[in-house]
Amino acid sequence: MITKTLLAAALTFVPLFCAAAEAREELQPTGRFSVYGHGAAATPPMGWNPWNAFRTEVTQDKILSVAETIKRNGMQKAGYRYVNIDDGWWLQRREDGGIQIRTTMFPMAASKSGPPSLKPWTDHLHAMGFKAGLYTDVGRNVCSQAHDAHSPNLPVGTTAQREIGLEGFEASDLATMFGEWGFDYIKVDACGLADYGQGSMAQASGLYREARPLIVRRDAQQSDADKVETMYARVGRLLAEANPDNDFVFSICPWGEANVGTWGGRHGNLWRTSPDIEPTWESMLHNFDTASRRELYAGPGRWNDPDMLAVGLGEFAAEHMTEARTHFSMWTILAAPLLVGFDLNHATPAQIALLSNPEVIAVNQDAAGNQGRIVATDGAVQVLVKPLAARGDRAVLLVNRGEKEVRAGVTAAQMLLNPDSPLRARDLWQQQEIPAADGRLGFTLPPHGSVLLKVSGTPATGNDISLGEITGRIHVAVDGLDGYSAKPAEVSGTPRVDVTPAGQPLRIGGQVQARGIGIHANSRLEVRTAREYARFSALVGLDDSSAAGKGKVVFHVYGDGKPLFTSAPLGRGDAPARIEVDTTGVQVLELVADAGRSVQGTTPVVVWADGRLR
Repeated sequence: MITKTLLAAALTFVPLFCAAAEAREELQPTGRFSVYGHGAAATPPMGWNPWNAFRTEVTQDKILSVAETIKRNGMQKAGYRYVNIDDGWWLQRREDGGIQIRTTMFPMAASKSGPPSLKPWTDHLHAMGFKAGLYTDVGRNVCSQAHDAHSPNLPVGTTAQREIGLEGFEASDLATMFGEWGFDYIKVDACGLADYGQGSMAQASGLYREARPLIVRRDAQQSDADKVETMYARVGRLLAEANPDNDFVFSICPWGEANVGTWGGRHGNLWRTSPDIEPTWESMLHNFDTASRRELYAGPGRWNDPDMLAVGLGEFAAEHMTEARTHFSMWTILAAPLLVGFDLNHATPAQIALLSNPEVIAVNQDAAGNQGRIVATDGAVQVLVKPLAARGDRAVLLVNRGEKEVRAGVTAAQMLLNPDSPLRARDLWQQQEIPAADGRLGFTLPPHGSVLLKVSGTPATGNDISLGEITGRIHVAVDGLDGYSAKPAEVSGTPRVDVTPAGQPLRIGGQVQARGIGIHANSRLEVRTAREYARFSALVGLDDSSAAGKGKVVFHVYGDGKPLFTSAPLGRGDAPARIEVDTTGVQVLELVADAGRSVQGTTPVVVWADGRLR
């Protein structure tokens, strides 16, 4: 039964009360789903990158040999379509502003008339059925110049000739790379913004101009996130202009620095959430953790990128297939890009089979674009669930991060399925059906082991669709911590599904809310409804974890920029307000929690509980 307080809140429609008038401009509805919207990354890119295999010691023959292997061994048919060049391909910046290609490395780029061109290279890959990728840096110089001083393949010449990054040449370089040479994918690094400051190794060499660091690694407060975003945004715009057919991928690579996780999806197709991966279990887990709680930032055309796969290297080599399978499963359920990074000419049949498993790849490439999210953590065990495009289908990963054998399980409720309806489960690595009884599945996992499942059942919400089932349709336009670039240690700002940003259960007015989105106030969420739903319903209020005295919050719902609902001001401990609005014909639904400008410090945590579309 709805209480009188709840009913009063539900019936209150406040046209425009004073706190809303003080709202920041970014809380105003736009009527748009404001993600990048360009490029050919409706599903996570799959392919091969030579960096971890060859670093700058790469050659045309080495890459072509791997490409031929990918075509021959079935990996191309499995979905690995991008063959990329990483750092080391350039010789110098020419006087006319163009880039001189290192033709000793890529002899097919040599030209008898005019400057060298990589058009023959991309034509060759395209004729093989591949897409071609290239590497550059958003700054003046690149990563190998700062960190691989002994490489024989560094740019040469004067200080100016060694400046082969994009800065100052963005329009001309990108027009050449895509318009003239025909590339389809570009990875844009950020060492030029981080590693050429006073006292750096690059500066000590005397070969490069000093550049004030815009990125100070592991120090968000000292980094200039706005400037970094502006530079990458320009690249994104120029790429869209240079590719009217929209057949390109833009990979943003500042390694999780400069708050890229909050803005990467507005300017590119994927963005690194982490430092470079190393072929160790510890490094893999760390990179996974940088992306695993960011389920509301990923979706078709925009992906969290914890770096390329380390399968085939170090602790994921052929003698460590348990670790390799778990690593691949973790990237798969995250909807992370799948870029292989070892010399596939030396791959074993078991490694090729692992990388080519069609049922596992189908999870990663699922059209809904939902990132799997953590639904349980118990000691060394984590459980992630990824709703799939087919209604009632879920991918489920149970992983043992530890060094001892453990028991692990998942329930129908954790999978957003009805526990009273039958479940059908399939082990995707064993490619066989497994019994599912009593709404629960249980397994024994060896050290570093995992189980990846596809489970089908009846959705717990019946004919309604929970927001937690369609995270790929949600964009965090404003996270409520905008301006808090340092992200204080006591603040966990990442919006989450079914928990608060700090990972705690959702509670409004003393009542636990099993489902919902936890986010800080002064936030705006965009939901791409695409005229497919007739009603939106939810309960809204301040989470009980919010500090007392944080003031009141007003909740707004907009459809294509037009107001559909405004709550009365709600404070901590107040009963939730109920939302029931007609969304017929609405393309974009916007959910705004407005605390005005009166809040000092971080804003309170708010809850969009049991949000459903019908």
